[in-house]
Amino acid sequence: MAELEGLLPDRQTEGPAPERVRRLRLFHFDIKTLGNYGDTLLFEAVRQVFNGFGGGRYFEVTDSRPLRDPVGPALVRHINENVDAVVIGGGGLFLRDTNANQRSGWQWNISLDLLRRIEKPLIIFGVGNNRFIDQEDFAPPFVEHVNLVLEKSVFFGLRNTGSMETIRPYLDPANHHRVEFQPCPTTLSSYLFPDLWRSELPDERRLGLQMIVGRRQERAGFSADAIYTDVLEVVRRLRGDGWSIESVPHARADLGFAERAEREGALDGEIRLFNDPDGLYKGVEYFAGLPFLLGTRGHAQMVPFGMGSIPLSLHVHHKTGYFARDIGHPELTVDPRAHDFVHRLYAVVNEAAEHRVALRKELAEVRAGFYQQTMDNLSNIYRRITGRSVTADHLAYTPFARGLSARGFLQGLHREAADARVRSLTAELGTVRDQPRTETEVRGWLDRRAREAAAARDLATARALRRALEAVAPEHDGRVRPRWDSGPLRAVPAPLLDLARGLLRR
Repeated sequence: MAELEGLLPDRQTEGPAPERVRRLRLFHFDIKTLGNYGDTLLFEAVRQVFNGFGGGRYFEVTDSRPLRDPVGPALVRHINENVDAVVIGGGGLFLRDTNANQRSGWQWNISLDLLRRIEKPLIIFGVGNNRFIDQEDFAPPFVEHVNLVLEKSVFFGLRNTGSMETIRPYLDPANHHRVEFQPCPTTLSSYLFPDLWRSELPDERRLGLQMIVGRRQERAGFSADAIYTDVLEVVRRLRGDGWSIESVPHARADLGFAERAEREGALDGEIRLFNDPDGLYKGVEYFAGLPFLLGTRGHAQMVPFGMGSIPLSLHVHHKTGYFARDIGHPELTVDPRAHDFVHRLYAVVNEAAEHRVALRKELAEVRAGFYQQTMDNLSNIYRRITGRSVTADHLAYTPFARGLSARGFLQGLHREAADARVRSLTAELGTVRDQPRTETEVRGWLDRRAREAAAARDLATARALRRALEAVAPEHDGRVRPRWDSGPLRAVPAPLLDLARGLLRR
């Protein structure tokens, strides 16, 4: 048990035994991904917020599924039979064209019928209205769906006041007061990861840079080329003043700007936060030591803010303006369509540097307010479900527990990827089954698909197809196996073997 020391609250050694409380089992609809650092950190932060509340006495996230996958009757039965409440969020889930579907009109992919069948209370936690500037309105059945979600919720918490204001018009006016403020858990990172937090930083002019102006922004009239050109002009002026500029891409889409900045000699370094299996906490460690970050993503504001970095941003999405307003500094978001954009952005960066100490202290007070708001919200959630009031406190994970959570995150990621492969193969096999084929053709199809998957370096799928081939054609097992599925290599986990093959090909 020595290795578990510090994971659990201190035991009470004197006085009466503490009164037993009911620990609520939570089901979490999430998005596990390595492709976008904001989402990589976000959903693990949600779990740690709940699991650490009250030192682990009140909540435990016991299961999860990807919120973008279609919810079926079996999963609804599982929820009704095994958990006490359902957490949805956080993230910018109110968006019509990411995971577009006709079942809900937003990213949670559950039909109205199955939503009605959920018997457990819903907890909407730190969700945002992610509509882009000038983007078309939500499609049916969004209005009916979001109202039903609210009716079934004990807590409907949105991550910024702008989302609260813009979602209320879709709701029954009698329920407008039930829309509450719940900051994104990534903004609380200094409280969730206190051992990584730095109370003081050197007085250095270092600016992290993340930039993406995508198709949806360009449809609204933003020009990626013009904005990148202007930002790089500001960067060159800053470097001439002695600033160090570091590229911090959060997702592959950010590399368009990053690679252009590299070609033009505008960078002093780069740290990539996406697609790193060991990178769950990479960003928070980096931002703990970074004085300033300029970005266009919402989490390129919120994660740095959570670790004390001063967040500067471009107003290419409503959410960057919402967040800057909520932290009391709307001037930290600059509109790239302004005629004096280059001058204004250069001035904002330098003004933030001039007032760095006072600004960092002020933002820490805002963060403390966000943390207290979250503790109060968790207390209210527990009381609304159980009828019992509890003390609002939180116990952060130890570094050891945090490491375990990172391993669990990767295991969940691999499990969900395997589940997706099974669904895809099942659908494909169903198509094959519905067509008249001989037994020889079926065996040939399985063998061919296994080889194609292996050639694409998807050994997990290739091995699944090989097992199916052996099941329908036992005589095939005696033939010469591919090297990746024979001898000692057959016992090597497919992800590790994929990685090894990739390294050997470099």
